[in-house]
Amino acid sequence: MAKKQIIPPVEEKTPKAYVPSDIDAKTIKYLSPRIVELKEFRKNQLIEKDWKEADDEYIPSKLEIAETKRFETDQDTGLRSRMVKINSDKDSWRSDISNPVLLTKIQTAMAIIIDRNPEAILTALTKKYEKTTALANSIWKRNWEITKSKELIKLLTFDCAKYGWAAGRTFPQIIKYNKKVLTSTDKVNKTYENKELVLFNDVNKMRLDPKRVWIDEMTMPYNELSMNDVYYELDYSYDTAKVEFGQYPNFEFVGRSAKVEIDEQSKQGEKEDKKERKDIITVGFYENRLKDLQIIWIPSKKIILDASPLPNDDGMLSVWHFPWIIKSASSPYGTSLWQIIKGKKELYDKMTNMTMDQLVLSIYKMFFYTGTTDLFGNGQIKIEPGKGVQIQNGEMKWMEVPGPGVETWNGLEKLKSEIDDDSGIIPTLEGEITGKTLGEILHAKEASLKRLKVPVENIAWGIEQDAYLTLSWSKQVLSTPEIKEFATAEDLMAYEKENETKHDQLFGKLNAEGQIDNYKASFMPEVSLHLEDRNGELFESKDTRYFQIGQDIESKDLEWKGIFKVVTKSLLAPSEELEAQRKSQMFNLLVPILQLPPELYAKSAIQLCKSNEEDEKDWLPDVWLQMMQTKEQQLFVQNPMMQAMQGMMGGQPGQAGGQNQSMENQAGTAPNPGGPTVVPSNQIQPNAQVNNLLGQ
Repeated sequence: MAKKQIIPPVEEKTPKAYVPSDIDAKTIKYLSPRIVELKEFRKNQLIEKDWKEADDEYIPSKLEIAETKRFETDQDTGLRSRMVKINSDKDSWRSDISNPVLLTKIQTAMAIIIDRNPEAILTALTKKYEKTTALANSIWKRNWEITKSKELIKLLTFDCAKYGWAAGRTFPQIIKYNKKVLTSTDKVNKTYENKELVLFNDVNKMRLDPKRVWIDEMTMPYNELSMNDVYYELDYSYDTAKVEFGQYPNFEFVGRSAKVEIDEQSKQGEKEDKKERKDIITVGFYENRLKDLQIIWIPSKKIILDASPLPNDDGMLSVWHFPWIIKSASSPYGTSLWQIIKGKKELYDKMTNMTMDQLVLSIYKMFFYTGTTDLFGNGQIKIEPGKGVQIQNGEMKWMEVPGPGVETWNGLEKLKSEIDDDSGIIPTLEGEITGKTLGEILHAKEASLKRLKVPVENIAWGIEQDAYLTLSWSKQVLSTPEIKEFATAEDLMAYEKENETKHDQLFGKLNAEGQIDNYKASFMPEVSLHLEDRNGELFESKDTRYFQIGQDIESKDLEWKGIFKVVTKSLLAPSEELEAQRKSQMFNLLVPILQLPPELYAKSAIQLCKSNEEDEKDWLPDVWLQMMQTKEQQLFVQNPMMQAMQGMMGGQPGQAGGQNQSMENQAGTAPNPGGPTVVPSNQIQPNAQVNNLLGQ
């Protein structure tokens, strides 16, 4: 019979006692009070109460479900308040509706704002980075696609609209594990071999819970450099935490449970029999830019896992954030939709429920009838629809309650309109037709979108922060080779053939018999980019090509510095009618220009495309584009200074390699293009980076 898979038993060992070293003790002494300072500062901002209210208000429910959303009708004044319950048997007929205004506003905003992948305009800071601008843009777009960032920005937009503030994290991540793969089978035996599966190996990004992120007290809006340090916490299952942090020696002291509760007050109202997962590990991360410090620890047990310099080579923090609309010029925490509509939403619920109660009483009337039984109690009668009350010396009479008048409905409509205006998400954006003609409808929609200009620009600013981090991390990740071991040269060749790749450098050791074994080969990453090669220079293309770093793209070309600006209009849901109208207008302006000499009007045509945020390659004839490219090359040939500078750098315009390639050719030591060649390790001079990876 086939051998069954053996499931390892759950570890129930009591963790060892943690005794911090001198360095760990100093780290804890600095970190613990600093975290308290960060948490106390945000608590003093009095925003966490609003966050809790927004959580309760967002979920569609009746008013009696949440303690903070109770109503009561006062028989004397007719007023209602969110302070008193109404959930009693005698009052069960009364309306307790909580209109899901916050939910509809947030969902409408998400549907409108995040509809497409964003477009961006990249401007290099210096001439050095101008030729790699197209490469940087393509790398950013590639990362946006493989990390499904559109869905991530939806979550961040949700947080931002709900709480007024959202935070994200950009970081390199490798997700890999060993898997037994079935190689052969028969009726009796099955054969497996161990294989390492790599699910993800690139720059990733994630949404952080705003309630568990604490930023520097000196942080200012729209100034990412003002945030010097940040602390945030993440929850992991024990198995995931062991894979992620098990390489740190102090992890053995953690145990199977080390969870930090988010909100102790909310836990007090939970049922005692509620079961929670017991193997949750809360890990805290502290980053300080000026101190060049990153600390990873277990906050519930104050165990330091790691304290090291910031892993980003450019010294950038991994956390970025943005507001919905700014609260003040000195606070990074914004104002949420709930804070904007809170007062009028409570009044709207009050008026709605009072109106419904009056409507019920006017339809299902209360009545009085003659009888002989004395009244009990103090003689007061509680109003209740359909109820009959016996009175003495009289006849049956109906209690006439007038229905809600037109002024009531007009008042509700007016109050709802004010809520729409305050939030900026008006019925036009929610799909309501406002206008008689197509032109009126389109202009109303265009005007409505302008109300969301500030939130959309803030979201775009968050995407720009992520983009700078993505490009910085991509430079590190894509320039780092992956080291693989092979038993024989045949295994190496088979691997290269299977993956259609070539090794970058090769290392080997001589055994006692003078033969080479234990091969180690470095492989540079291969990426798919929307680029095309034109005479040695990379330009954006609609087609996808595969590039191997180190061969098709030099590692030094991955570095880019400049201004990254997201086109905010590219985020919004497009109006097909408005887009058709805009392109028709542009067509009418551009066609007459195309009939003129291109050497005189090509620049004007390009500027017209840019002003409409269109790619000139999609509009201008190929003849015009070729003419512009030829003109640039002629200017280079006619400029002796540019030729001299290019000669000093080595190579011709558009030639890859530059000075390094020229020097290598003169020395006769061109870089290894990759292949099955195997040489002893003592004849190879690997670079320092590979040495560090191999521990040599």
